[in-house]
Amino acid sequence: MEKCSDGWWRGSSEGRVGWFPSNYVLEEGEEEAVWGDLGGGYPGQGAGSGGVINGTTRAIHTVQTLYPFSSVTDEELNFEKGEVMEVLEKPENDPEWWRCRNARGQVGLVPKNYVVILSDDPAPGGVMGSGPHSPQINYTGPARVGKFAGKDWYYGGVTRHQAECALNERGGQGDFLVRDSESSPSDFSVSLKAMGKNKHFKVALAEGVYCIGQRRFSSMDELVEHYKKAPIFTSEHGDKLYLVKPLL
Repeated sequence: MEKCSDGWWRGSSEGRVGWFPSNYVLEEGEEEAVWGDLGGGYPGQGAGSGGVINGTTRAIHTVQTLYPFSSVTDEELNFEKGEVMEVLEKPENDPEWWRCRNARGQVGLVPKNYVVILSDDPAPGGVMGSGPHSPQINYTGPARVGKFAGKDWYYGGVTRHQAECALNERGGQGDFLVRDSESSPSDFSVSLKAMGKNKHFKVALAEGVYCIGQRRFSSMDELVEHYKKAPIFTSEHGDKLYLVKPLL
């Protein structure tokens, strides 16, 4: 059998030789795709998804989506913000896209800048459950992707609830993190550990300027450094809160 890089293979059947699309066949020993319930088509093609496989592929990372995404081709995967997926492959010929599997078992290409890595240790057995619930994320840490990736205070697409849990579990007063806004993808929030009740401050980004209340800053770094020296919040009793250090 001859294989061409354009996705067509040359083979013989009952004495006849010719070319055929490789995605219409399954090689012996290859895991069979489950696609009969996707409304027709061929393996790997379904209604807005990359197909459903039997769930035995070893995952590379566990990731969470930062924004919703609607597929343009049959190879891409639809998803909403906040979904947890497993990365199965990072195609060398298309480095901006990762092949992922969602909690429903659907597999498809996902733009890597739409997700944040939650863990390098996938669920036990290397696959996610097929149920509707996402796996429990035990650790929330600085994001490796996103606008401020590499900053020890930037936690990317974590939710307010996840930020609260992380601050309560291992934070001291004044520990803080910066995260993407849940209500406005272009804006951000500062979450701060405080006595009694944690505080969350919205940071709006408009024309390259970071605005918090009436204050304006040229960068997020400038904002963070400012509120390490000046109070970000003053209570009616005169108690002042500062950004002391990033949550570890």
